[in-house]
Amino acid sequence: MNLADLTARYRDRRTARIVEIDAAGQRREVTHAELAEAVDERVDRLRAAGVGPGDVVGIRAGNSIDWVVWDLAVLARGAVLQAFGDETTVDAGFADRHGLALLVDGDRAYPTGRRPHPVGEIPPDLHSLVYSSGTSGTLKGLRISRAGTEYVINRFVDAFGITAADRHLIFLPLANYQQRLSVYCCLWVGADLVLAPYQRVFAAIRQERPTFVIAPPVFYDAARQLHTRGAAGTPLPEFLGGRMRFMITGMAPISRATLDAFWAGGVPLLEAYGMTESGMIAWNTADAHRVGTVGRLIDPDAVEFRPDGELLIRRPAPLSLGYFDVPAEVAGETFRPDGTIVTGDYGRLDADGFLTLVGRKKDVITLGNGRKVHPAEIEAHFTGVPGVADLIVVPTRSHRLGAIVTPSADTPGQRRAVRDGVERVNAGLASHERLAAVVFSATPLRGDPRFLTANLKLSRTAAADWFADHVGADDPADAPGAAGPAQGPGAAGPARVAVDAPAQAGSA
Repeated sequence: MNLADLTARYRDRRTARIVEIDAAGQRREVTHAELAEAVDERVDRLRAAGVGPGDVVGIRAGNSIDWVVWDLAVLARGAVLQAFGDETTVDAGFADRHGLALLVDGDRAYPTGRRPHPVGEIPPDLHSLVYSSGTSGTLKGLRISRAGTEYVINRFVDAFGITAADRHLIFLPLANYQQRLSVYCCLWVGADLVLAPYQRVFAAIRQERPTFVIAPPVFYDAARQLHTRGAAGTPLPEFLGGRMRFMITGMAPISRATLDAFWAGGVPLLEAYGMTESGMIAWNTADAHRVGTVGRLIDPDAVEFRPDGELLIRRPAPLSLGYFDVPAEVAGETFRPDGTIVTGDYGRLDADGFLTLVGRKKDVITLGNGRKVHPAEIEAHFTGVPGVADLIVVPTRSHRLGAIVTPSADTPGQRRAVRDGVERVNAGLASHERLAAVVFSATPLRGDPRFLTANLKLSRTAAADWFADHVGADDPADAPGAAGPAQGPGAAGPARVAVDAPAQAGSA
């Protein structure tokens, strides 16, 4: 596909549709041809407002057909769309600070006159300006390229066989660029598109019957729980609308139990891996998949592994041209002058070329003895403990390892069973891998908005802070009930868990 021909591609389609479902459950739909008419009208409005090629149009609005219309109109006009999240505060000087020629705020549009943009001269390949929070919660501005956008969509269409017979559902914000890639993909091939709010996503899936969905792990965990508790007699494919060809998970690690439940239920749940900076890096497909990996590298020649396993990407058409509104020294940590993108992710390839992610560089925990561990690898040892519904590994104040556990049933007996299970696993691990403390939470942190970024990724920093607050002032290694002194700096000590923090039912 190419963005220059996108409007002409969907203009005459009178059967393919875009559906919008609002928070109240009201449904609206338009054909691709009707969408094109609305885009033409909006292009005229942009022209009348003095918006021309190279100008920047800002948008802060909820998901809707109107959001898509503005996006496509800005594209057709040769301007650049700057997408702001719903949480963005718009004040009197907002448009001036961001150099916007026009601002769309909700259902209102404010022409502001042509303004110089803070990113400087707009390069010819610049398609959009977006923000990505990653797992740190700190917003980074990203300059999205046309060539990178076209490359990712073309590879996706080929790998997953997307055609006009498909129907895709989106519930994450369109301000997140991944969702706009999906919009362009559907418009290019003539597939139906459904926009639904997260609060109504499961009803929308059953009603609209999509053929594929792309979502973070928290969505699939919730779907699994809903199916198990409320629709156990309904086959999983039927619970998900009856037409699902495949589902894709990414953005954060997913539990093996959830993956296995979907595959056992007859719904292919495929892990994929990418980042807005570079675009997609690896994915499983219906024809080539290995559960528990993020799939095969899309461009093996573009990926280099550092000695410690960190992935570096260098391809001719990365999704992003670089950061904006980010200090040069911070940007340089990711975008090297030679075009290499440093992912900050550690991984390894198996003999068949499937990639397993080990962890994030920023998540690495440094123990008291200087040894570094990946929390995801430690979690893998304990997630199979009976009674553990969710488990998150965090550092303790004594620079050892602790965990927040959501039990499958929050009862004293279940907690004792979990503690015993953790101690059994501890006994078989190296001292630096053992858990020195466990805190219980009746509510899964991965499902609590307070512990998630805007992209529904777990904030390990927030989880670690919560853990420290609930352990209390005492150092876990010295707390009552410890089996003995620690075995050297940073060691986990004897197998017995040093602390079982007070009950925190409902507090997370």
